[in-house]
Amino acid sequence: MTLKDNAHQLVREHLKMDRDGKAHKVPALLEELRRAVTPGHAGSAGGGMTGPPIPINPNALDLLAEIEGEARRDHYEITSTGWQSTLEELLQAFTEMDLSAEWDAYLTHVSRDWIDKITALLWPSKPRRKLVGKTCPACGWATYGEERKVCLSLGCWDEEGNMRAIGTWDIECASCEASWAGEQVAYLLRALDTPGAVIVSDVAEVRKIA
Repeated sequence: MTLKDNAHQLVREHLKMDRDGKAHKVPALLEELRRAVTPGHAGSAGGGMTGPPIPINPNALDLLAEIEGEARRDHYEITSTGWQSTLEELLQAFTEMDLSAEWDAYLTHVSRDWIDKITALLWPSKPRRKLVGKTCPACGWATYGEERKVCLSLGCWDEEGNMRAIGTWDIECASCEASWAGEQVAYLLRALDTPGAVIVSDVAEVRKIA
């Protein structure tokens, strides 16, 4: 995906494929994020402030502020001038600038990150499966940090919450950031296996070993 592709998803209505493979139009992601800041608020005809306080989604508000702040800082670093218009117009302006290769690559990466963060906040997928008690073969740790969080996790769900094909699973270490994918996952799960652990069998099924 290019910077222009990412900006299009963020600021304009765009096409999205559903689980049946059909394309349908969806609102701009930033529009969806702004709506999430005050869910259920459609405004009042008279513009008054009557009624109960409007509930605020702090996570959506923080993410919107994070994106806007970063985009404005990037614009200042590129142009040495402050941006005086909306965030949506700023992202569109990025696509029309004569950027260096470094800035184009950076903005493409960071705008993709914004898309991922908005998607994760508004449509959270099932959490990764924690491989409790399993030691990462790369760093040698099973837990990390003061809270002793589990290092290894298995990614096996798609964006719709359905189990992906086993060949597309992945394992990641939150401590050292090592990762394994494809056939590596089956071998690693077998290597980590102990009685009662989840493994991938020779017939590619997930099962419990008694």
